[in-house]
Amino acid sequence: MTALAVILWASVGCIGYTYIGYPVLLMLMSSWTQLRSDWRLVSRGATRRVAPATRLPSLAVVVAAHNEERHIAQRLQNLLAQDYPAELLTIYVGSDASDDQTVAIVRSVVDPRVRLVEFMLRRGKSSVVNDLVAISTEEVVVFTDANTSFRPDTLRSLVRHFEQPDVGCVCGELLLVKGDGMGDNVDHIYWRYERMLKFFESRVGALLGANGGVYAMRRTDHRTIPSHAIVDDFWISMAVVEAGRRCVYDPEAVALETIPERIEDEFRRRVRIGAGNYQALVRFVGMLDPRRGPVALAFFSHKFLRWLVPHCMVLALACNTALASSHGYALLLFIQVAFYGSAALGWWWARRGSTPVPLRVPMFFVGMNLGLMIGFFLYLRGRVSPAWRRTPRGQGEPSP
Repeated sequence: MTALAVILWASVGCIGYTYIGYPVLLMLMSSWTQLRSDWRLVSRGATRRVAPATRLPSLAVVVAAHNEERHIAQRLQNLLAQDYPAELLTIYVGSDASDDQTVAIVRSVVDPRVRLVEFMLRRGKSSVVNDLVAISTEEVVVFTDANTSFRPDTLRSLVRHFEQPDVGCVCGELLLVKGDGMGDNVDHIYWRYERMLKFFESRVGALLGANGGVYAMRRTDHRTIPSHAIVDDFWISMAVVEAGRRCVYDPEAVALETIPERIEDEFRRRVRIGAGNYQALVRFVGMLDPRRGPVALAFFSHKFLRWLVPHCMVLALACNTALASSHGYALLLFIQVAFYGSAALGWWWARRGSTPVPLRVPMFFVGMNLGLMIGFFLYLRGRVSPAWRRTPRGQGEPSP
């Protein structure tokens, strides 16, 4: 086998393992964990359900906002309507140099639970979150976004896990919805897949990152993150895991979030997240240490290899093209070209209306990895600012 063939099949193998092999392995590991749990349940009378908290801690809900006049009023109403004792709840809204009506809307909310912190110089979400947590004095901090909506019992569901001393971070269930039921964004396909991985990773004690719109931790476990961090939710939750604490996933702590309606807006968001992923990889490369057990496996398979996939796609196509005249490689090249052609056709169709169902998966897969690849080069060039730009959302808003 030639060097080109080795690179080709190694690249194909990396892609296949990352998106198919790892989920299968994770399910097998989860099944073994579930079998052990069932045995304890039967033999010792143990319980698997997470009991309600015997003592409700004081909560600080942190919302970083930049030009969120469209969402902030409903976000505050939703938080104030939570089934949680009013005397234990404080909502910190940090305005990152908003120049619309965000600050005025927050000030108009007459409720002692709402605290506005106005930052006149725009620095980015990470800096705002750091400052809000530093100001807070509550026991538990809940992180969320301005365009997110909690169900009434979400806060109670999150805090009940902290009665287990080894739990450092709790990740809730984030459901993506379209604002007005229209648009061509198919991000929900990928998100259903990611939710499945988070569920099984949590079961085997290997959950890494949290959903930015709904996660919580003890204030004492929070570590200040660099102001230049782009994917702040991943940095914050990974710092907890790095310290030896457990991150758990609670599918009953539900939040809803509107997604960008236009595929172009989603693509720009993916480029930015891609740059942040490589930034985080450099910071947390030590998580690949095999001594960390399932956490190392999850970081290697779900993060490290996932972020190598766009590079593997390029290598596979280039090597396959060079080997096209060899026996058997012409068919593989045809499959690759047809897949990328379907993605391009799907993108063209999406710009003009709704994408046909058969084209959605190739369009999303290629678009996601293209965004990741562009993000990689932007990261190398240091061209991504920590200050985020609000992504346009649909007219309608999610309701709990």
